[in-house]
Amino acid sequence: MHDVLIRERLGPIERIWLNRPEQENCLNDAIYEGLTRAFREIALDDSVGAVILTGKGSAFSRSADGDEIGEKYFGSRSAYRAFLTRVRDLHVLMQSVPRPIIAAVNGVASMGGIELALACDLIVASSEASLGDAHPGGVGGGGASQTLREAVGTRMTRWLLFTGELLTAQRAFEVGLVQQVYPAAGFQDSVLALAEKISARRLGDSLARVKALTIAREPTLADRELEIGHSVDHYFDPRTSQGLDDALADDRAENEGTKTP
Repeated sequence: MHDVLIRERLGPIERIWLNRPEQENCLNDAIYEGLTRAFREIALDDSVGAVILTGKGSAFSRSADGDEIGEKYFGSRSAYRAFLTRVRDLHVLMQSVPRPIIAAVNGVASMGGIELALACDLIVASSEASLGDAHPGGVGGGGASQTLREAVGTRMTRWLLFTGELLTAQRAFEVGLVQQVYPAAGFQDSVLALAEKISARRLGDSLARVKALTIAREPTLADRELEIGHSVDHYFDPRTSQGLDDALADDRAENEGTKTP
């Protein structure tokens, strides 16, 4: 079994790779545990100037791993709530790390993947990337209903949640979700150059001070708890369960070539 995270040190830059390319880097317990451990260590390492979080293969992260998360956490409302609280705690940890964290979105970032990217300080994207929420029915649980508003405002957040649209990298840049778009060819080199540029501007703990001074006053933990509550109610609503079952049945039929037009 290969490591689901790869940590790479490049001078003052720590690059973390999500490493489940065959599963489009879907997030599972091992990744959440690895990221929590990594960011706790980085927070205490003064030699780190900046962090890059990116994905191996063609995706940044499509979502949380539906099979694993479903099997482990959808048996009860309390188990699912505990999972969402764990995700929230990782995102809060990332926001408290006194280092700039850059989400380098190399491919699709949706559902749990966009939630993870939004927990970073900056999002930059490959020209071939696509970004959006796309949770079933528009209700997630990892905070995007709150963190998207800081990035793109209320109306664009509603657009993304209502429609489930995945934006092109250029469109994501235009609405403020992405801070820079780089050509797909050489994308990782461009992100590394950006991280090195940011790190080189550090004077003492100045980057930590910038992060502290500019941290969003919202969402609060209470705001995040509100989304968690709605998510639990949503996914344990029989109407949602039936809708998901019908969608999966349609997908299976389409894959088998038997779907009725």
